Amino acid sequence: MAIPSPSSPTPPDLAEVLGRLGLTEYLHVLSDNGFHSWTAVVDITEDDMTALNFKLGHRRLLQREIATYRGLPQSLSLDPESNSPEPVSLSTSALESFTRQTTTPPPREKRRYRRHPRPDPNAPKKPKTAYVNFADQLRTDPEVSQLSFVDIAREVGRRWQELPTEKKRVWESNAARAMQEFEAQMDEYKKTDSWQKYQVYLNEFKTQQLAASAGKSRPANSRSTTDTSNNTRPYSNASPSSSDSPVSFPPIAATGPGAEACHNALTIAFSELVALRSEIINGGVQHFDENRLPPQDRVRRSMHAFIRGTGSLLFMWTFEQVDDIVDRIYKSPKKVDDMTLAECFTVAAMGAHYEIDAFPDSMRRLLYASGTLHFNEQTARQDNFRTMRLLLSLSFFSLLEKHMSAKYLLAAGLQIARWKCAPPQGRSQTLDVGWRKIFRSLIFMDSWLSYTLGYPSEVTANDTQIACVVDWPDYLSIDEMIHTQTSKINLIAAEVGKALATPELATQANITQLTQKLEQWRKEVPYKLQITTLLSSEGQDMTIFQRRAIFMVHIMYLGALVLLYRQLLVAAAGAQLVDGEAGALNNMSAEAVKMYRRECATAAQNIARMLGLISFDGTLTRRCWIIIYWSFSAAICLLFSAATKLMDGQTEGVEADLAYAKSCMDMLEPCKPCEPVAARYLKTLWPLYDNLQDVFRRMVGRSKSSIFAILQHDPSLLSPPVPVSKQEMGPISEKLTTLFTDPFGRKQNDFGIGRRILSDDGSHSVFWFR
Repeated sequence: MAIPSPSSPTPPDLAEVLGRLGLTEYLHVLSDNGFHSWTAVVDITEDDMTALNFKLGHRRLLQREIATYRGLPQSLSLDPESNSPEPVSLSTSALESFTRQTTTPPPREKRRYRRHPRPDPNAPKKPKTAYVNFADQLRTDPEVSQLSFVDIAREVGRRWQELPTEKKRVWESNAARAMQEFEAQMDEYKKTDSWQKYQVYLNEFKTQQLAASAGKSRPANSRSTTDTSNNTRPYSNASPSSSDSPVSFPPIAATGPGAEACHNALTIAFSELVALRSEIINGGVQHFDENRLPPQDRVRRSMHAFIRGTGSLLFMWTFEQVDDIVDRIYKSPKKVDDMTLAECFTVAAMGAHYEIDAFPDSMRRLLYASGTLHFNEQTARQDNFRTMRLLLSLSFFSLLEKHMSAKYLLAAGLQIARWKCAPPQGRSQTLDVGWRKIFRSLIFMDSWLSYTLGYPSEVTANDTQIACVVDWPDYLSIDEMIHTQTSKINLIAAEVGKALATPELATQANITQLTQKLEQWRKEVPYKLQITTLLSSEGQDMTIFQRRAIFMVHIMYLGALVLLYRQLLVAAAGAQLVDGEAGALNNMSAEAVKMYRRECATAAQNIARMLGLISFDGTLTRRCWIIIYWSFSAAICLLFSAATKLMDGQTEGVEADLAYAKSCMDMLEPCKPCEPVAARYLKTLWPLYDNLQDVFRRMVGRSKSSIFAILQHDPSLLSPPVPVSKQEMGPISEKLTTLFTDPFGRKQNDFGIGRRILSDDGSHSVFWFR
């Protein structure tokens, strides 16, 4: 059947037609998906409208308008199935469906009102899409808000179309992140009694509806329009794509949950890079590219400095690999691909942290921004292994810059590692060395950040089984041993941080179980990585970088012990302030609590000793997060130990605690000029140290100047020290307790900066990373 031509030679305006039909809400959806004019919309298919989330009634309304425009009579039914003997594919256009109908359709049954179940009041609220959030913000503009509803929709659609890709991606990333948080909350909510009760209600509601409609006929092929609510509808895996928020990030060619997870993670990661890059490139600063390169000798020197400074602790690059990159860029006549430029600029930017004289700070940050400009959606699909490694490198720079993009870059790298880089069955292990090393470094970085910043780790048990398995332990090099042990100890530390998140969880059973895991790790440390070997003549054969990395591995182990006892000691300190002494707690005896307190203080003292063996000799960046974190954390632990002893009226061991705390603070001093975070930490620590030192001296002085001390010539028979009052020690102890529990002021946001991240329970955490 031929398609009639339109009755009017001039097609109507799309916005006017939708406004007249009351369908203005679909204007931006149609425009964003290629239906820019009415002449394009008349060819829309049923499948198109389904994909664009048109409601059933709205579909029929638009189809009727198309049919009228095409010249079909109003009496013709829009239900193609009611008169057509053969099934009609959803891909068949609405017009073609109409032409299949007979001219004498049977009378249609009046559409019955359908009741909907009430939404779940306790379920998390589904977030808005990127386009809706953009529209909401735009409507706050007085010039836009005074327009008519149709004109507002038209203006929002126009501005969204004209929005630059990078700015649009920020909106999409925020929406995707909100969807991820929503899904995480839903996963937790489904474990609650409220969820179960609502499911019972839904089943009862459906049963009642079926009973009420019993005996009433309904066309066999009609579709139900019931929507139980946005809380019970199956939702996507945090995909930022939606019917009203077209995504600039093209879909991954492969399908399946792994591909979708990579797509979502990469979308967020690239938006984080855009945000960080926008902080660096402003005011028309020209970035580096193939035609504008930084000096070759400085680039090579900086890249080598990065490998020397980090290569023994975690694997990313080799000297041969970075030399090959430099030669391809500076010596090869062939055109350089974007991935190679991104790798060069990123590694050089990281190396500038270690080779401070190579590039000034402004040039270092510009190198990083230039690297992110050459790393985009297209280059990310060229080589999965290189993409995974570059994400790891970019996250390392973000960590040095104290930026939360590190978390999302690592998450994207881990998703690629799981999806593409896992070896197929039967594949030779020798081919897996490269990806396994990068996978292991991703695990180390994510575990380390998760328990130092306090967010849930992205690492799964399956990740560790694949990446941290050692096939030939007797043939491992020193560096490979270190890489394996750093991943293992940080995984245990992340587990400790998660298992003992609150004082109530610090039970004897939990502490014993985790202590056994730490002890097992300690016993399994290879002989070459033990402290006794390091301090012996055998350790002299190692490089300074290997020796420093081994010290850091053991510092992480001691730090895990501090994490293990932290919540218990915080609870004991609170009871001490109330009751005047540390008694039994969480079904533990007072002696057990004191024993854990001593072990925690001893671990912190050993951290201070090892930090004293690591020096800033020009090969270690003063922005090193491991040094800064453990210097600050050990100092807090030791000051907390000293305050607890003084509260008990004891002076024994206080002097040692204060001395080791001061050594940790002295370790932070060299970092202060180039790392503002270190300066803020010292500003917090020095007043507490001075107050405790003053209290300690007064306690010792009162003991020695008492009348009994004057009359008694035997120092061993001096009167016991006089305890200080709770009124004097209370504020100091409370401040130290807060710092000990929350070392970086996340809950208090003491640093005045940070990022809010939604937790599973619906609360927000403030991370001091930007």
